Amino acid sequence: MKLIDTHAHLQFEKFDSDREGVVKRNSEKLEAIIMPGSRIDNSEAGIKLAQTVTNLYAAIGVHPHHVDEWEESWLDQLEELSSQEKVVAVGEIGLDNYQYKDYPTPVIKSQLKILLPQIELARKFNKPILFHCREAYDELYEAIKSFKPISGLVHCFMGTKELSKRFVDLGLLISFAGNLTYKGNDSMREAANYLPNDLIVLETDSPYLAPEGFRGERNEPFHVLEVAKTIASVKKVDIEKVAEFTVANSKKLFGL
Repeated sequence: MKLIDTHAHLQFEKFDSDREGVVKRNSEKLEAIIMPGSRIDNSEAGIKLAQTVTNLYAAIGVHPHHVDEWEESWLDQLEELSSQEKVVAVGEIGLDNYQYKDYPTPVIKSQLKILLPQIELARKFNKPILFHCREAYDELYEAIKSFKPISGLVHCFMGTKELSKRFVDLGLLISFAGNLTYKGNDSMREAANYLPNDLIVLETDSPYLAPEGFRGERNEPFHVLEVAKTIASVKKVDIEKVAEFTVANSKKLFGL
């Protein structure tokens, strides 16, 4: 049984010291790993890494955290990157209204100015979209509902079953990460139980969000197994069943 991690940042600096070993053990344990970008430079790094390993793939995009760095030329660069080998999606892109300690006060209106062109880019090149969203689900829904149907997923979903329904009605899949395993997140597990099997995929968001039992450690893609175990528990099915439908959903979405 092998799983697919639809969101892991193996090209990020937290893996600089031992990336070769991390890539080797995780690529051997998993069916595939998708590596999203958050800026131009790490989108390029993700592509370069993906092109060295058969079952690694890249996504390209600019995260809302980097809205203040955005330059118009970046859209042209993203367009060039989108046609490169192993690029299977645009992302992670989206909206973030959470006040992080080391970031400026978020301004959704500014984030929309870089989100919408990247959505258009994905549609132009027929790529699915990896949507980032934190404390801005209503704003994201309003921003993207006119694009229905949308190919892609809501990454690291942290909402309720009611919120999940709004996004899957647009055509999106819901991706669950390690925080699904955290003891206080019953509403997320309720959403996972509510969603039909064909609308769910798995991720780790490595190096972040290590699952219960590994919290405080650097996360790695093989920990997607813990997310699968939680899905199996809430749906009361065998983990092999979870592997079967999440791998099939991921392959279909990304054309693997």
